[in-house]
Amino acid sequence: MPQPHRTNENDLVLPSGFDDIVRVIDRYVVDRRNGAPHGRQSPGHRLPALLFTREPAPGGTVSGTTPADAATPDTGQGEPDPVLSALVHAYHHRLVRLSTGETGHLASLAPHALVDEELLACEHPGEDTDRPEGPHVRLLDRVARQLRVTMPDGSGTLRLTEFDACLSVLRADIADGDVRDERRALRDRIYDKYAWKFGFAAEVTALGDELGARQWSAITRLVTTPLAWLWRWSYGVRIDRGARFRWVGGMLDEPGRSFLNAALSLRDAHLRSRAQDRADREAGVDAGAPAAAAARSAASAVSARDEAVVRQVLLTALLHDLARAARPPVWSARRPRRRWPFVLLLPTVGGDDSPSRKLLNSFSAVSEEPGTCPLLVLGAATADIPPYAVALPRPGIPGQNARPSTYGATAQAVASVLAAGASGHSAEAVRAVPLSRVPDNGTNAERPAVQRTVRSRERRGSDWLRPAVAGVAVLAVLAVIAAGLSRVPGLGGTHHRTEPRPVSRATDTWCPRVGTGERVGLTDGSDGCELAHGLYAPELRSLEARLGRQNADVDRSKPYRTLVFFAPLSVGSTSRRTVPTGFQMLRGALLAQDQVNHLNLKSQMPIRLLVANAGEYFTYGSHGGLNTRNDSHVDVAHMIVRRIHRDHIAGVIGLTQSRPESLQAAIELDAQGVTVLGTGVSGQPMVEGDSPVSYFQLSAPDERVARVMASFARRSPRLAALAKAAPGHSAPAAVLVFDPHDAYFSVDLKTRFTRAYGSAGPVYPVPYGESSKDSRTAAVAAGVCALIRRTNGFVVYAGRSSVMYDLFYYLQSDKQCRTRQGRVAVLAESPAPGLVQHPETMPREFGSLSLFYNQFSLPDAKGPFATSFKESYDVSADSDGAAGYDAVRVFFRVMNDMLDTDPRFTPSAVVTYLQSTGVTDFVGESGIMTFGKGRKYPVNKEVDIREITADGSIVDDLTCGAVDVKAAPVTRWGPSGTFICPEDD
Repeated sequence: MPQPHRTNENDLVLPSGFDDIVRVIDRYVVDRRNGAPHGRQSPGHRLPALLFTREPAPGGTVSGTTPADAATPDTGQGEPDPVLSALVHAYHHRLVRLSTGETGHLASLAPHALVDEELLACEHPGEDTDRPEGPHVRLLDRVARQLRVTMPDGSGTLRLTEFDACLSVLRADIADGDVRDERRALRDRIYDKYAWKFGFAAEVTALGDELGARQWSAITRLVTTPLAWLWRWSYGVRIDRGARFRWVGGMLDEPGRSFLNAALSLRDAHLRSRAQDRADREAGVDAGAPAAAAARSAASAVSARDEAVVRQVLLTALLHDLARAARPPVWSARRPRRRWPFVLLLPTVGGDDSPSRKLLNSFSAVSEEPGTCPLLVLGAATADIPPYAVALPRPGIPGQNARPSTYGATAQAVASVLAAGASGHSAEAVRAVPLSRVPDNGTNAERPAVQRTVRSRERRGSDWLRPAVAGVAVLAVLAVIAAGLSRVPGLGGTHHRTEPRPVSRATDTWCPRVGTGERVGLTDGSDGCELAHGLYAPELRSLEARLGRQNADVDRSKPYRTLVFFAPLSVGSTSRRTVPTGFQMLRGALLAQDQVNHLNLKSQMPIRLLVANAGEYFTYGSHGGLNTRNDSHVDVAHMIVRRIHRDHIAGVIGLTQSRPESLQAAIELDAQGVTVLGTGVSGQPMVEGDSPVSYFQLSAPDERVARVMASFARRSPRLAALAKAAPGHSAPAAVLVFDPHDAYFSVDLKTRFTRAYGSAGPVYPVPYGESSKDSRTAAVAAGVCALIRRTNGFVVYAGRSSVMYDLFYYLQSDKQCRTRQGRVAVLAESPAPGLVQHPETMPREFGSLSLFYNQFSLPDAKGPFATSFKESYDVSADSDGAAGYDAVRVFFRVMNDMLDTDPRFTPSAVVTYLQSTGVTDFVGESGIMTFGKGRKYPVNKEVDIREITADGSIVDDLTCGAVDVKAAPVTRWGPSGTFICPEDD
């Protein structure tokens, strides 16, 4: 095979210390479990990707700024350098050698693949109409082909069952039609392509035809046709309902266990992305009108998201197959020969549009999905460095009697992160490896070119002892069982002895992995339970690290209490839902913990914090009762109960969502006398009916929110400028988008808003929610736009924030909304967090819409809380962050009040305090709050409505409720206080 990019390695100028790094990498290419503790080599391990960068130039910063900016701290990531690409090519040459046998062929030392972007671009300069699969699919297909052909001699054939099936789905030529017909066609394609060796009926029938005897042919057809049909049917059931492919539905948010349904969704996403790509190419360089450019930009963003999902699904399937191939059955003769990892080489990890960069992005997102990831990725940063690339750990101070290392500091750091991944410890997905700017002295520079230290294990005759011993062991076990059964007088006389159950690891006990791929459960940030998972894993991982550091500062030899932040903090396997709102609340809670623990009060209770992940939709937060979605045995609320005495738990904060599952969790905690203080919870059922006595919340319920929203919709001059009063009414028509399956929040808000607003203007309900199919969202948007065009009304969004972005995209793309004179007003109770934190997104991507949204507070942007929040997390504070901050401080105040009279107070004592004494005039960042003593939520809680204007700025249109402790609650709003604020009864 020609090698156009081969470099004369003797001409390379290698960086100082690179030889040491190569030797470290060689060790793990020979044996991916190198460095794991002997006797404790669990199968779960993930080697981090190594991204070569260049050390910053002396006198500059990491980003290459001028010396005047030298105060910027060095993150340790280094700088990109196009020259580094040659080093990856050089390592590629180390993985092959000329065979010493008679054949003299080029032998692979470890299975590997090299992503050559120039060659990929030359293969298909234009889109092939016969196979419109796109460069991202061709790239992964090429990687899989290279891994197959570079399997070392004697190690067997690489089978990629899941990858081939997913690739076949994308390449399937299926005519549009009924869903059942599409499913059947997809099943038949997979069967015909991958189950051919079991299609014995056709072969036997053909044999009978050749023999010429009609009787023989008829007999074979009579016998084999039912068998062939039975095999095809059973194969289809195993493909569709088998456990191997269930993860695909989880990644695509496809409910149910059907792989074929998920496959159709995957294929639809792929076809959408390719169609949009063709449309972008046909549009050419002419941007056209700004509105058309904005529409193309929004469509391209969704297309990029669909392309990323397809890439992540294919890469996850490939990782599953590689993990299975890396560990053949224990009786296989090939098991000892497959100690190497699969090596993926990315010589040109460039900017955001680079194919290698996109592939590395997907690897960072999905590498933790399988329990084992035997893929070692080596890359070179040639344009810019991905933000998720984490610097190598800083070298520690050696002990007095420490032996000097044979490696340099960078090589030692590389060895430590690879050893951590090989041992199954939590590891970052991508590590930046900064290489020295000082060239090698000339001696070691020759070693990568002339020394071949990578050696794959040769075949040995002793390898066949493994299957032989396994066969003998099986026969011995069967003989023992047969002997035992022979002595039993009857079947009913068998005595079953109970064997002790193996003790599970801490991660299986406190943070098990569930069917969606998430890890749910509890962590204190330092116990090895990493809850970070999927698309937003880096954000949660950084918060977990901060949690561990702050908890380590608490002196546990003295009295302390623990609070548990309990909320959905993951979204399934790279789910396309938006970032959970719990992230901002957790940031606020961590900031409050750090601040109160550094106070020097005469008497105060130190606070530890645990983080509990309930999983997407709060599915695994509880079990039984009101929770009908959790069909597993995982119950995070029960985990919290089991930790009450061990961790001195005083209460739980968070929940963040109004759902039957979250209320059931509060009920389970109430049974053990644990106080739950909800934040971001507004559903009226949470504070009425089944609500337990130990449940309180800091946010206003739907009854108050709906009345405030209705008052705003009826009287706001700014909303009236975008809508007209309906004939015979005093206010415009409201097109109310709600989720009919979300009774605790969406349906409840819809009912209460309709009751508060119905006398002023007509209300048109439109169902749309989390369970809506992607294909239905466009129809929902079309119906909404048609109603807006006909009534000149506005949209009330009563759905979940996680699916707002999808609806906005199709509203922006709809002709009737786009051609309407003036923007479409949208009034939302729960906006998408990304739109609130980045308001400039609205005019850039959704210029036809104007968003008015509800918040429970307006933190002072220049106050100490907002300033500390920005300094700690580099994001702006909002009402969610303020709610998490206040929840910790409320418990701190209550516990300090109880400390004087009851130093050993229990969780139930906190409940008693709130029921009897309560909290009065608590000055919080989310408002002034008085609750308890019969009130589950603050009286006249502050409610604000803000607007994102056409230029991306934010305007405060309404503020009602208790805002300032020195003043009475705000009772009027609007220009010069024209309108009356609704108040609690």
